[in-house]
Amino acid sequence: MPKLEDTRKTLKLPLKSIPESEVVVRDGLLAGDFEYVYAKDISEVEMVLRVFSRMIESWNLTDDKGEVLPITIDNVKRLNINDIIDVINQTSFAGKNTDKKK
Repeated sequence: MPKLEDTRKTLKLPLKSIPESEVVVRDGLLAGDFEYVYAKDISEVEMVLRVFSRMIESWNLTDDKGEVLPITIDNVKRLNINDIIDVINQTSFAGKNTDKKK
């Protein structure tokens, strides 16, 4: 019998603005993520933040007490936007936007 498994690639990437950081992301979304990510009446920025929050599998980002922060949309909003864009650009979401013009 075929087994239903998450077949997305896993990528371990740093956040350039946070030394020693590591974010583990899945390259892509599951069908169940689409309703949340592409909800009506949200901005493009909110959509990017939602995509990123659903792609994150884990991270090593901590609070002042050294406890790993939960992966929530509010904590994602605390990240440097350039870090988010950099990570997304290393995934399949980058699409043709990352093609180098010759």
